[in-house]
Amino acid sequence: MRKSHLILLISVAALGLASCGALPTLPPLESTVTVWTPQVTFETRAETATSQAAVVTVTGTPAPELTQDPTATLKPEFTVTSTSQPYTPTPEITATPSYTPTATATGTPEPTFTPTAVPYTLQLKNPYYLKNFTHDDQGCDWLGVAGQIFSLEGKVQKDIVIRAGGEINGTPVVEEMALPLAEPDIDLAYGPGGFEVTLANSVADTESDVWIQLFSLGGDPLSDRIYLTTYDDCQKNLILLNFVEE
Repeated sequence: MRKSHLILLISVAALGLASCGALPTLPPLESTVTVWTPQVTFETRAETATSQAAVVTVTGTPAPELTQDPTATLKPEFTVTSTSQPYTPTPEITATPSYTPTATATGTPEPTFTPTAVPYTLQLKNPYYLKNFTHDDQGCDWLGVAGQIFSLEGKVQKDIVIRAGGEINGTPVVEEMALPLAEPDIDLAYGPGGFEVTLANSVADTESDVWIQLFSLGGDPLSDRIYLTTYDDCQKNLILLNFVEE
């Protein structure tokens, strides 16, 4: 302890004694003074701080002990357990239609043809096949149709067009004539008001390839088409057709 501190303690003690009425006598300066220093014991209290620590639980596989390479860094393997259900995709459903609509055709309907009654038809027992007797010089090199047209009263009809069409052995037949004829020889051969149409320059076997039809001078049909059968026969190269009014 320093000397200044000692003097201070002595001064404090003297003041205390003076307040009690007794002032002690100070010893001589050269005497030895023994100062008692009280022992002060400080009791240290240990405070225990209690804190609540969070507990973290980790589920996993601990890292294995290092046996070979102590410098290697090992990562622990964790197993994650999922409690959700596995995803199952919904199968696609292909719907089968129970009704198949039928397309309705829309368009312009074709007109319905109503045949018009014609006034002339074939006479009974016609056609009739004869040898060509009007063209003796041609003989078998001719094939044609001839005849007459009669009214209901049996009178010979005039102002009528006779038309032939079709084909014979690939050759088109396009013939047309009108009554009355200006050739008197035809009248002499087939009778008054007779007609004659040439079909080909040779005989031939055909069936429904060529036809004959009657028309008015204005082009209106007066009979149905009469489809003919021809023969490769010189005794049948003249086809006789007579029409009568119905």
